[in-house]
Amino acid sequence: MQVSLTLYADQLLQRMMSLGYRDPAQAIEVALAHMVESEMERDDSPEIIEWIRKEVAIGADRAEKGEFSTLSLDEIKAQVLLQHQQNLS
Repeated sequence: MQVSLTLYADQLLQRMMSLGYRDPAQAIEVALAHMVESEMERDDSPEIIEWIRKEVAIGADRAEKGEFSTLSLDEIKAQVLLQHQQNLS
């Protein structure tokens, strides 16, 4: 397969080559592998979105039942840290 590179892509490839890759094919293969791994780790995967939807539904249900805290985020954080420290003791 042959691919035409833009000037910017060529500059990026040259930068990768300066890092020690033995040839452009190896540099492109490594870059594509990193890109695929990064895409797979994104938080907008269907599984993550479904998990978030379920968690939001649970939170909305609890809020409707009056099961919620009026503490600030900082107060909740302090409580969690305190409980964690007590569990370590």
